Amino acid sequence: MKEVPSPSGARGARGGSGPDAGGYEPVIAFEVHVELATRTKAFCSCPAAFGAEPNTHVCPVCLGHPGVLPVLNRRAVELAVRAALALNCEVHLESVFARKNYFYPDL
Repeated sequence: MKEVPSPSGARGARGGSGPDAGGYEPVIAFEVHVELATRTKAFCSCPAAFGAEPNTHVCPVCLGHPGVLPVLNRRAVELAVRAALALNCEVHLESVFARKNYFYPDL
C-alpha cells in the first residue's frame, strides 16, 4: 500500500482507519429525499397536497422572499427521528439547515 502523509506529519497506509490510516477516519453518510407524510410543507404552513395546479400552494417562505423566516415542520422531524430509531441510526440532538432560497415560483 502507498504511504500517505497525515496532517500531523505521521505516515500511514492508505485504506484503513485509526493511526495506520494517516490520522484520517472514514465517514460514510446518506442523503435521503422522501415525500413528506405531513399535512404541510417542511418549512412553512402551506399544504403539502400532491397534484395541485402549479403555484397554488405557495407563500412568501416557499418563494424565498427576502426577510422571511422558515419554521421547521415539527411532524416531519418526529417522523424522521422515528425512522432513524427504527433503523438503529444515531440521532443528533442538534441539526443545522442551510436552506437554499431562490426568488422565483416553482415551474
